[in-house]
Amino acid sequence: MTVYQAPKPQYTNWQWFKFIGLRTVFPPVLLWDLLKIGVNKLAGKAIGSLVLPAQDMDLSGYEIEDASDLNTDQISYEQHQVITHDGAVLDTLEITPESQKQIEPQFQKYIINLVGNGMCYEDILEEMREDALALDAKIVGFNLRGVGQSSKRALSKDDLVTDGIAQVQRLLDQGVPAQNITLKAHSLGAGIGSLVAQHFHQLGQPINIFNSRSFSNLTNFLVGHARLEKNVFGEAIGQKETFGGKVLGWLIKPIVKLALILANWEIDAISAFKSIPNHYKEYIVVRSRKDIRQNRIDDPVIPHYASIHEGLSSERHAEKAKIDRLISAADKNDPGAIDELTTARKKAGSDRKMEASYSRSDGHNTQLYLLKNREGKSAQTFFREFVAKANEDHAVKPTTNLSH
Repeated sequence: MTVYQAPKPQYTNWQWFKFIGLRTVFPPVLLWDLLKIGVNKLAGKAIGSLVLPAQDMDLSGYEIEDASDLNTDQISYEQHQVITHDGAVLDTLEITPESQKQIEPQFQKYIINLVGNGMCYEDILEEMREDALALDAKIVGFNLRGVGQSSKRALSKDDLVTDGIAQVQRLLDQGVPAQNITLKAHSLGAGIGSLVAQHFHQLGQPINIFNSRSFSNLTNFLVGHARLEKNVFGEAIGQKETFGGKVLGWLIKPIVKLALILANWEIDAISAFKSIPNHYKEYIVVRSRKDIRQNRIDDPVIPHYASIHEGLSSERHAEKAKIDRLISAADKNDPGAIDELTTARKKAGSDRKMEASYSRSDGHNTQLYLLKNREGKSAQTFFREFVAKANEDHAVKPTTNLSH
């Protein structure tokens, strides 16, 4: 087992200038800072248990005592301890295919998994193994602080972001280029992963992120559930919203937003995700076709109102409008070009919309290979194609010397 001590996360000079400058020019902001510290002290731990319930689960039966017992002729497993700057020890597993063992760090490819709030990385061991072989890449799984064998507890969203930053920083310190690192993130992990990716892009270290079934922010997540129609047991029965629920959501939204910000638990995934250049990011959502949507559960965890997909609606509309202009300007004597643009417009949103196999399937927790988009492509294939495209577009690869 190797141990890595992560440094304190870095920030740009501009970020420090804004932070200090605002408080110098407008000192009352310091009172706001003190209020946030106080509210976090009072409520941070309790909210943390709600946001990351895996902290309170007994996962002792999942513990991997000796990772080398999992080794095969094709891949090997190695355990690590990643220690954050504030002392959290993160249980970490790295899977290496044989083909990657002799490759120098500056050319290695890595996938870092960030799982959902009721999960541990041990839940996806088989998925990680398959990705290692299919993508010819090193795969990392780890548990956030307080989960499984990882120590401490999450008292704010910053703690979880710190954990993700430490995992990426370990690879950067090994000499792995940022462009060769992809975050494969699900649900809460995707919300945190979006903030982690934004952090490194701001530092000029552009990592990739695949956001799977995330919320836009925690405020919208809570408000979205308030908007849904409920059965007699108080359970949402699909994605249908009621007028009363919408009014309730409108009334409570500013209160929820203020409470989460004061407790330092607002996870603004959508703003972070939008800030990342398009060729470094991709996402999926579970959203059935309109003609069958009424009879399907789709995603019972993340209301569509709160989904990353809904949060990106203005960007999709702008993309479609751009394609419409290209179609209008296209040569009418070139039907092939027009067909290509028309197909691109149709795929602008539909490629990312996935459906589960059955109407009552929990699409949020369904494995990627069982989710299919409008073209019949699985979410697993969609993810792997994104990794391959990112590798082709901007990964650091060894140059090939041609002899004459």
